[in-house]
Amino acid sequence: MDTTASRTHFDPAAPRRLADGVPPHWKGAPLGAPTSLREFAASGLDALGGDLPLPLLLLREDAVAHNVARMARFAADNGVLLAPHAKTTMSPELIARQIEAGAWAVTAATPSHLNTLRRLGVQRILLANQLVERAAIRWLADELARDSTFELACLVDTLDSVALLDRELRAAGAPRPLAVLLEVGTPDGRAGVRTLEEALAVARAVSDGAALELLGVECYEGLTTSGASVPEMLATADAYLDAVAAIADGLDDAGLLATRLISAGGSAFFDRVLARFPRPAWRVVLRSGCYVSQDGGFYDALSPLSGRGHDPEPLRDALELWGVVLSRPQPGLAVVGAGKRDAPYDDALPRPVAWRSADGERQGELPGAAVARLNDQHMTIALPGDVSCPAVGDLVRFAVSHPCGAFDRWRVMPLVDERRRVVGAVHTQL
Repeated sequence: MDTTASRTHFDPAAPRRLADGVPPHWKGAPLGAPTSLREFAASGLDALGGDLPLPLLLLREDAVAHNVARMARFAADNGVLLAPHAKTTMSPELIARQIEAGAWAVTAATPSHLNTLRRLGVQRILLANQLVERAAIRWLADELARDSTFELACLVDTLDSVALLDRELRAAGAPRPLAVLLEVGTPDGRAGVRTLEEALAVARAVSDGAALELLGVECYEGLTTSGASVPEMLATADAYLDAVAAIADGLDDAGLLATRLISAGGSAFFDRVLARFPRPAWRVVLRSGCYVSQDGGFYDALSPLSGRGHDPEPLRDALELWGVVLSRPQPGLAVVGAGKRDAPYDDALPRPVAWRSADGERQGELPGAAVARLNDQHMTIALPGDVSCPAVGDLVRFAVSHPCGAFDRWRVMPLVDERRRVVGAVHTQL
């Protein structure tokens, strides 16, 4: 796999071709006559003007553009390669923008993601997972044979996974060795070797095989975020990265690494990766993905390019969930028509931020408001004091966290300007 700092290639016509396959009755589509996604993107509609049924997840175009440019500049300034994780959005339009901004590769998580990225024409993909499904391995071998410019690296972590991948690639007639990264995990954690001894054994098995080539080491420091204060999270991430570095150094000392490459970096602690693996001694590939939209909660607080880092040009929250007030059944409560099917809730419940009347003539903030109950299609909001607004028919804006869970719930999202006029649209290929 080419580790020079040239961006990956893709088919610029593919996003439009894939978008043309979106049926005209997507969730949030304009009421009335069917509209193609292309027509909708060029419509200039007022997203909150009544033509689009609520709930709606909007993307602020200015924030998306800023975030894509900011992360690309961060990677360039720090001498690292960026392989944004496509699972965050699985949106051809947004992935294309990340590539155009200079992404060296695109990261996938599943064979289905690989298939989607290849339909987009992406030429360099990092599969941040083990590849053990025989049908997927055969498909990969066919792709490698069909396209001599296609590059892919996946993960290995056990002797069994190495043996299976090597055997199936050879059986499928793979035309060249497949690059692999050795995943380093944690005790009782996810996949990955736990010790240097295990790492050496797996790396030697790769070297002994005919169909594989060990490119470097992979890890994911983002699993250190659960149930701890920020200083504790940072200390845990640093300790984990120290263990990864010890294993990577051991593999390098044994002459088992083709390149001194480390792939890491979620969207919260990628600065800690850079602190532990200095350039140019290490070739660092960051896989951060949530930066493209950021969010109004978890990543907004923890990203080094946002709340935790006090960056002078911080990433911006591009996500807005809007719902309409359906009922004010008792004082201090408002029931809004948006719920679990519309908003992520794994990291935090949606946060009521502001309200406006349907015609936009009245509006206000919602300090102290909180989601008291989240159902499939409804949110019950607890309002401080005996306030009359928002009233039935008014609209409520929510900040949501985290981005992956937000994009998972929507087939199409309007891109809007500062007046919330539609200036484009993106779709997902989940």
